[in-house]
Amino acid sequence: MTAQTQRVGVGRTIPGPRSWPLVGHGLSVLRHGIFPVLERSWRRHGDMFRLDLGPKRIVVIIHPDEVERVLISDRDSYYKGASYDFFRVLVGDGMVTNEGETWRARRRVAQPSFNKGVVAALAGKMTAATETMLGAWAAKLEVGAEFDIYEELLALTMWIIGDTLFGLDLRGSIDRSAEAFTVALEQLSVRGNEMVRLPLHWPTPGNRKLRRALATLDETVHAIIRGRRESGERPPDLLSALLAGHDEHGQPLDDRALRDEVITFFLAGHETTALALSWTWFMLATHPEIQAQLFAEVDAVLCGRTPTADDLARMPYTRMVLHEALRLYAPTWSGARDVLRRTELGGHAVEPGEVVMYLPYFTHRHPEFWDAPEQVRPERFTPEAMQTRHKGAYLPFSAGPRMCIGNHFSLMEGALILAMIAQRYRFSLSPRARVEPQFQITMRPKYGVLLRVDARR
Repeated sequence: MTAQTQRVGVGRTIPGPRSWPLVGHGLSVLRHGIFPVLERSWRRHGDMFRLDLGPKRIVVIIHPDEVERVLISDRDSYYKGASYDFFRVLVGDGMVTNEGETWRARRRVAQPSFNKGVVAALAGKMTAATETMLGAWAAKLEVGAEFDIYEELLALTMWIIGDTLFGLDLRGSIDRSAEAFTVALEQLSVRGNEMVRLPLHWPTPGNRKLRRALATLDETVHAIIRGRRESGERPPDLLSALLAGHDEHGQPLDDRALRDEVITFFLAGHETTALALSWTWFMLATHPEIQAQLFAEVDAVLCGRTPTADDLARMPYTRMVLHEALRLYAPTWSGARDVLRRTELGGHAVEPGEVVMYLPYFTHRHPEFWDAPEQVRPERFTPEAMQTRHKGAYLPFSAGPRMCIGNHFSLMEGALILAMIAQRYRFSLSPRARVEPQFQITMRPKYGVLLRVDARR
């Protein structure tokens, strides 16, 4: 083996673990998984290190200074290029993967649907769906019962996205669509870590699963678009905005562009919120003292009634709990940018053709910015603490111009659902639970989050 360093300037090198010729660190990733390799490299080599996965050259950054540089101050030196090709198999050229004028045009189309006032007006639909879920729970969840809250929340958030953004009642097709998303994400995560990606048309078992999942999702999405067009109705939602929108050349969005944006918002809009809430309840179930403090606030403010968007301003601890869960268990645990032009990062040169990978999971645990980072402390997110914190130290929705367009939507939805569940249920972790993060495109609980229902008291 050879020492893994890359000369980037006079006497300057980017450190990294030792690697094999040709395959680099690919064998270690195949043997141990990408997350253990990244974690071990950070502990050994610090906030900036280098990994090679076959022909892919990756510069990994952890420190908020460098994250801020890539996402904000020097963002024009980077773009979403080939490193996102595996994800484009699912979302195509949707807003998450687009660049330049195409991205700006799509953002202009969608932005009005996510303004704070518009989002606040959707709170009633979010709480109505949650009330229906809680009603179903009441019929089956007695004290002592055990259930996987991730499965329940995944169905709820998909229902909410269908109702609020697309004017659809998806309850009859949620199971099929949710399963297709799960299969697609699992298979794409495998493809994302492959040193050599076999063409999608090759009949491997993984490719066959992925193609079936994509066909199911395409069928669902095209039916949504076709149904709205044929109805002639144009309610004030995201789907209407997309159908009336124009591309960077002033032309109406074609069917492919509409498909890509609808599937992007379905994926980003339901899965990440379900994950955030599932990890929140895992955190609460293992910290009963924090759960009790959450109950005290919810009970005092709501007095048993359904929350509204206006109530959230009077429920700071509820929002702090959600933020702390997003710090420790950010669903989007990693991100990447391709280097567009030679630039400087952390005192080193980075070159076109290289990929810069940033890792919120580790940045959110950086001991220079988070005291006792593994401890659960919602008080880290008081307004005063948030105002003085480094802009690059907390980025569950990314940062800069490419910050998730739905961040206000997700935070409001998450806080409302969290409060409504807390009004009625107290949970502990089931003795049979195996809660283990699975680091794919998103950070999923590999075996779900199995909770036990306790007396609310």
